[in-house]
Amino acid sequence: MEATSTTAVAIPTVFLAHEHDRNQLSLESRRGTLVRVRRGAYCEPHSIQVDGPASAPREKRNRELARARALHSQLLSDPVFSHTTAALLLGCLVWTVPDRTHLYQSYRASGRAAKDIVRHRGDLPSDDVVTVEGLPVTSLARTVVDCALTLHPLEALVIADSALALGLERDELLTMLDARSGRRGIRRARLVIELADGGSQSAWETWVRYQLLRAGLPRPTTQMPVRTDRGLFHTDLGYERWALGIEFDGLVKYRPNGVRPGHDPAVEYANERARTEALRRSGVSVERATAADRSNVREMLSRFTQHLPPDVVTRARTNPLLPSA
Repeated sequence: MEATSTTAVAIPTVFLAHEHDRNQLSLESRRGTLVRVRRGAYCEPHSIQVDGPASAPREKRNRELARARALHSQLLSDPVFSHTTAALLLGCLVWTVPDRTHLYQSYRASGRAAKDIVRHRGDLPSDDVVTVEGLPVTSLARTVVDCALTLHPLEALVIADSALALGLERDELLTMLDARSGRRGIRRARLVIELADGGSQSAWETWVRYQLLRAGLPRPTTQMPVRTDRGLFHTDLGYERWALGIEFDGLVKYRPNGVRPGHDPAVEYANERARTEALRRSGVSVERATAADRSNVREMLSRFTQHLPPDVVTRARTNPLLPSA
C-alpha cells in the first residue's frame, strides 16, 4: 500500500449499532441528538450540518464522508473507496456529491447488497491505494483516471482540475490512461485529462471553462494576471490576447456572514466594484457569470464572444466529446 495521504480531510466520527446500544442510538436519532447516515450508523449533528447559505453541498459531502467511515467498519471485506467517494476523501472538489458510496471489492455482491453502495469489481495494484484517516482509498491518479473513464466529462473535469491543483502531474495521468487503452470511454477520458487545469479554484469556474471548451472556443487562461493602478489582480478566466477577463460571481459573498462570521457584503461589493474598475482602466473588459447562467448558456457565451474576433467565433464548433451540462 502506498504512503498515507497527507491531504487534510475531516471525517465525522461514527457511532455504530454493533458497538453501542442499538435502542439508545435509535432513541437519540429520534430526539435529534444523533443523525442517521446509513443503516446502523449515526453521527452527531454538528459533524454533519453546516451553517451558512452554502450549507447544503457541504452537508452532503460530510454525510458521504461519514458513510464511508461507517462502511469501512461494517463491511466484512476490506473495500477500497473509489471514484467520486475517493475524490472527496482525497480533498478534491466535486461537481455533484454522490448519493451512493463507491468502492472496489474483489467479489461479486449478493442480491441483498445494500443499495447505498456502488461496487466496482477488481483487484487493485498496491501502488493504486493510499490511506486517508485509516480508510483505504484509490490513489489520486487512479481516482482521476477512474472518474475520467466513467463520469460525465464535467464531473470528471472538476475532479481532475482539483487533482492538478493538489500537485498531481498530468503526465502521470496520461501514462496510467495509456495502460488502460482499449477501455470504453478512453478517448473522452484523454480529452478531460488534457483539458484539466489546476488554476481553477472552484467547481463553478470549471463549469464556465467547460462551456467555453464545449462550444469550441479557444482554451482560456485560468487566473489571468492583470496589472492595474491598484496592483496585480487575477481574473478567474480570460483571454489575454483579446483583453477579456471572465469572473464567476458566487452569490454567497454578497450575503451577511456568507464567507465567514462577520463577513460584510457591502464591503465585499465595494471592493469588487473598485477591483473591476481598476481592471477596466487597465484596458481589460470584464464579463461575469453566475449560477443562473446554467439555464441559458447560449446567452452567457454571447456576452463573452462579443469581445472575440468574429472569425474566431464563426470557426467555433461544438465538441461532440463534451455533452451539455
